[in-house]
Amino acid sequence: MDHLKKFRQNLAYYFSDKLNRPLAKPLWVYLSLSHKCTYHCQMCGVVNILQGYDLKTDEVKKIFDEISAWQWDLTIVITGGEAFLRKDIFEIIGYGCAKGLKIEIVSNGALITKDLADRIISSSLKNIAVSLDGAKETTHDAIRQKGAFEKAINAIKFLVAAKKAQGRGPQISVWTTIMKENVNELSDIIKIAADLEIDCLVYHPVIVAQDDMQNTDEKAPFWIRGKDLDILKEQTDKILNYQSKNGLVAFLHDPHLWIKYFNGQLNKDDWKCNPFVFMNIGPDGMARSCGAAFGNAKEIGLDKCLVSKEADQARMTMKSCQKPCLQTCWANPESDSLAEIVNSFIKGVKKNNKAEAKNEMLSALSELTKYEELIKECVA
Repeated sequence: MDHLKKFRQNLAYYFSDKLNRPLAKPLWVYLSLSHKCTYHCQMCGVVNILQGYDLKTDEVKKIFDEISAWQWDLTIVITGGEAFLRKDIFEIIGYGCAKGLKIEIVSNGALITKDLADRIISSSLKNIAVSLDGAKETTHDAIRQKGAFEKAINAIKFLVAAKKAQGRGPQISVWTTIMKENVNELSDIIKIAADLEIDCLVYHPVIVAQDDMQNTDEKAPFWIRGKDLDILKEQTDKILNYQSKNGLVAFLHDPHLWIKYFNGQLNKDDWKCNPFVFMNIGPDGMARSCGAAFGNAKEIGLDKCLVSKEADQARMTMKSCQKPCLQTCWANPESDSLAEIVNSFIKGVKKNNKAEAKNEMLSALSELTKYEELIKECVA
């Protein structure tokens, strides 16, 4: 994204949050086609909710049509359940990408054969992420299902080989959920990921319940507590040390916040959720914010969902939340500070020639003036 466009979007997120108005479209749209899955993982409860619902192909296309019309720089993450259970998945990917949308898919890798990997790599996906929750087969399989580790590793190998053969393709990522069951192996996963030659490794702290993001239950079997917090600190330092020298691991926030998350000390000074940054669309077509539904995309469309009274109530609930979940989908740190937004833009402008810089500065000032007028309306 060019810096002027980025400036405009970050201003929209900043003032949406400050004025409690939907002035921005979501940065992330998570789309759950179905909650059907090949596994029943310990830490994932989606297979227990919204059963019997599946978004139809034409319903997904209608959602893509509406998002495309926004002309907004965002990413759609197709989740589930397991997305590759859908026979129409490549029709869905092709349609969305043809609309110019950036689409990612998260998979457990169970269904990714060599042939499927070839199709994934030849599609126009932006990113394909495979879940890997242990450096040891026994750990990953205990969390997910016997044989899951081997299938995940093979899936990644097939994807990497296909990308090399085709000389192009999406980013190949590994996503790891941080929990008690794998806390000793977190840094060891890096070696596996590096040996497999993936592009990016991402760590996410576990969520107790997908339909209750603020449920940080210390009694949960996968919650890290007691002496395991010391192990997490050691593992975090190893991960940071590797990342500083070699890259590969992607962070949106300071990983030391994982400690504060698990010991219950994380607060809004550490981690700020912007309720305008993210939206989830479930297999029932309902748009949701942190579990609170605010309209059915199939019935009234996403635009009406986002400006509904229910959406406003859901966002206010998020703003009053006292238990940050540390999930990266809700955060956009670069839009938290107006001063930082402006400074970042100015740094970008300085790289242009004088004529371009002048035009972009005038455009930026014009953009700020719009918000100045809006603020006057709000306080009048």
